[in-house]
Amino acid sequence: MKKIIQITFILSVLICKAQIVSDINWPEFMAQHDLVWEEIPKQWNEGGFVGNGQVGMMIYANLDDNRLDFHVGRQDVTDHRKAPNKKTSMGVKGANLFDYSRLDIGSMVLRPAGKILDIKVRQDLWNAEIRGTIITDLGEITFRAFTPYNRMLNVVEVHSTETKSSKTVDYSWEWLAGLPISPRIIAKPSALKEKDYALNPKPDIKMVDGINVCEQSLLAGGDYATAWTDKPSDGNKSTMYIAVANEIPASYVSAKVAVKTVTDAAITSMKTIEEEHRTWWHNYFQKSFLSIPDARMESFYWIQIYKMATCSRADGPALDLMGPFLKNTSWPGLWWNLNVQLTYWPFNASNHLDIAENFITLIDDNFDMMLPSKRGKNFGDFAWAMHNYWLIYSYRGDAEAIRDKWLPKAMKIAEVYETKMIRNADNKIELTAMGSPEYGGFKAFPNTNYNLALVRWVLNTLINTSETHDLNTNEVKKWKGLLADLISYPEDENGLMIGSNQPVDISHRHYSHLLGLYPLFQLNPDDPKVRTLVDKSVVHWHQIDNSKGLVGYSYTGGASLYAALGRGDDANKMLQQFLDGNIQSAMLLPNTFYMEGRGLNPVIETPLSAASSIMELFLQSWGNKIRVFPATPNSFQDVSFKDLRAEGGFLVSASRKAGITEFVKIESLAGNICTLKVSDWKKAIQISKGSKIEIIKVENGEFQIVLKKGESIVLASNKAVEPIISVISNSKSDINYYGVKKGKSYTEVYEYPVPNFDLKARE
Repeated sequence: MKKIIQITFILSVLICKAQIVSDINWPEFMAQHDLVWEEIPKQWNEGGFVGNGQVGMMIYANLDDNRLDFHVGRQDVTDHRKAPNKKTSMGVKGANLFDYSRLDIGSMVLRPAGKILDIKVRQDLWNAEIRGTIITDLGEITFRAFTPYNRMLNVVEVHSTETKSSKTVDYSWEWLAGLPISPRIIAKPSALKEKDYALNPKPDIKMVDGINVCEQSLLAGGDYATAWTDKPSDGNKSTMYIAVANEIPASYVSAKVAVKTVTDAAITSMKTIEEEHRTWWHNYFQKSFLSIPDARMESFYWIQIYKMATCSRADGPALDLMGPFLKNTSWPGLWWNLNVQLTYWPFNASNHLDIAENFITLIDDNFDMMLPSKRGKNFGDFAWAMHNYWLIYSYRGDAEAIRDKWLPKAMKIAEVYETKMIRNADNKIELTAMGSPEYGGFKAFPNTNYNLALVRWVLNTLINTSETHDLNTNEVKKWKGLLADLISYPEDENGLMIGSNQPVDISHRHYSHLLGLYPLFQLNPDDPKVRTLVDKSVVHWHQIDNSKGLVGYSYTGGASLYAALGRGDDANKMLQQFLDGNIQSAMLLPNTFYMEGRGLNPVIETPLSAASSIMELFLQSWGNKIRVFPATPNSFQDVSFKDLRAEGGFLVSASRKAGITEFVKIESLAGNICTLKVSDWKKAIQISKGSKIEIIKVENGEFQIVLKKGESIVLASNKAVEPIISVISNSKSDINYYGVKKGKSYTEVYEYPVPNFDLKARE
């Protein structure tokens, strides 16, 4: 049995009005989750990463060229062919991924004077920086790299002790510009001719106001630019500042912006830059807390929380498959048939909705333009994205935004679905042939469970929202009629089918046919009959053909599905198999990124969705009920979490000790109805001081709590409880699990060969 650490040195003890004490030494707690490299990171798949949601760096060595690469990325640097007056052509009629692909910016490389013998690296999560030591045959070079959160640049501090014949020798920096072409061309060079792809011009390297600049123009117009300067200091030390600006569609503006960014940083004290940066990150991490008796899973979770903020920011672009950390890949963009949906799930419960605002912006800015192009057989993907849009506002408890922003869009989604409805001989409504993502090579099937679940969710949520606000009386009547006449979910002896003429008869990685259970919850697992159906459906999907067609997100999805069924041990088994990396053709990397396509194509949604799956073991809030410890594995006897967010706009904290729920704290941010489910409680008692709050017992394990906006309450099943949120103890030998460990370097380099391209000078 794991023990709760009673930390003697408490960094901060927070005693709120509901009398919960947080006993967390944050620097110490986060340090045990740092990534630590015992071997040299020698490629992207092994690298360390820093970022601020827009710009960032992946750091790894190239020993063949005796250098350390700081591979620079900026997430909104894309081509914009077919949209010369916009920053991107995504969503523009006639544009494809080659037209709005991500583009490689380049690498700033550090060249020691001596031969590299070893490199020690530590990725400090709490301070969002990477520190390392390059050991050469002439001495050592220490470095620190970070991406200041509020500045669009990267910083690398270097100190060298290399000497030759007792004299100091200099290291050097070199800028290696990236290829300004779609990485999809590199992954498939034949597409250069097949797609008649015209090459962007080669970059222009120059000086602007004494600052080095690499200006990259595009055929579609405009340019982006990288500026850098190395600021020396005493003792063979220097600080490299690298800024990337993207003012597309404007021309000859990005260089000026990048130069100003570098210049402003170089004249600002490093202490100021560091304090601004660390303050943001420290506040970010402390918005919620989770500690569990599994060191590897806990570290993985916190690395994803870090990764979310390195890849997403409120005023940045929507998070695609890589964030700022671009590499050559077949998929250099944003995908709609599962990827973007899974990517944004962990932002909700982890209480980081602020940096998910870019997804709201993506939909708001592009909905009307995208809707016509999404109406085909894969329309369900766009409808599913609208569930994410709704979910963000649901977790905020923002009923007005759901009414004013989601409702009008959802009505248009329903209108498109109506065009796909036909009446059968029994006057029941069926759906025409549509896709169920990736099954049968993107074939279409009548009455896909994927779309039937989405139709039901859209209509039910339209009805609920309209009735709540006394709107759309005539439409509500119509929507209820459609629901009443809609055919049942197609099923066979193995459970839910793909469509009415297609069983689940092969191992398939996607769980689109199971969306009715998770995440839509149109199939309620609290209903015994429904539970039997979805239970056997999940088991069949995961076991058919010995699971040979599954990949990483099949296991994170399996964990969420089992968690929704309350099968915590099975959910944990799925997560452990994922963390083991036993995920068929896919790869979970030592830096927690994830690859498909023989280790060549990064897809960020899978590890991020695993963070969501982990939280769902301990907190779920579907169906207007807050479920505390709904699927906690039996081996997780002690668990502690603070300020995880629930739908309806609630912050929830709780502690489980020796397999028993000790206490629960709920804070209402919006004043919505609060129903709490704690399965091991027969009664709930208010143990917090202050105003007496009404608690209504619905049944054993379920309670309705009358909370006004801004009120909070601490509950327990008995009064003899001291409500303390503490760190769960794990063995020291199990901490700092991630990073490349001794003897675990990859023997293969996972990169596409890069052909020679004849880039012409800018005209």
